[in-house]
Amino acid sequence: MNPSEDASKVMRAMMNVLGGRRAGDVVERVEDHLIVVEASGVQPLFALRDQARYRRVMAALRRLLMENRAGNRTHVYINRQAAYVGRISFIEDEDESPLGPIVLRLESEDLDSLINWLVPEKESLRR
Repeated sequence: MNPSEDASKVMRAMMNVLGGRRAGDVVERVEDHLIVVEASGVQPLFALRDQARYRRVMAALRRLLMENRAGNRTHVYINRQAAYVGRISFIEDEDESPLGPIVLRLESEDLDSLINWLVPEKESLRR
């Protein structure tokens, strides 16, 4: 988040990515011009999964999650401006978003299962 940005607008974009859901253990805090939202469980990821299906970008999301994987963590970049208006648009590189992306980081002891739940391989191959 840029120092001149309205934190409530950035939070709105992030909550749009999470479907506005604050289910489960959700913690929000600001650290060094970053808004950090931490959640446990998959409940906050339902909106992401639904939009990826609806927009037919399952294969792209799966590819990015796999490419960005490091141990039990992975991440994807989401265009912040698109997220603000309720659309999820994945970007390859954080420099593609003029305001900087939303970085969605996922961590799990069983990352394969989490990725397969979010973007099942068979569905991501359908066109």
